[in-house]
Amino acid sequence: MVAANDRINRITVARKDRITRSSRLRLLAKQIAAGEYHVDADRLAEVLIERARFHRQVRAELTARTGVL
Repeated sequence: MVAANDRINRITVARKDRITRSSRLRLLAKQIAAGEYHVDADRLAEVLIERARFHRQVRAELTARTGVL
């Protein structure tokens, strides 16, 4: 996860096996709204673009193997 810091760890230690991605995102949104965490918008955009390119590459490889769209 791009936007991750040590503040998330304060609850994951106690509830490590019960925490979900959506609960981590809700906690992160609260931290950002409270000013406890700052997101680098440029880096976030870069990572999203990298992930999109990766997923397109994987999809292209899979469709090339199977011949199905």
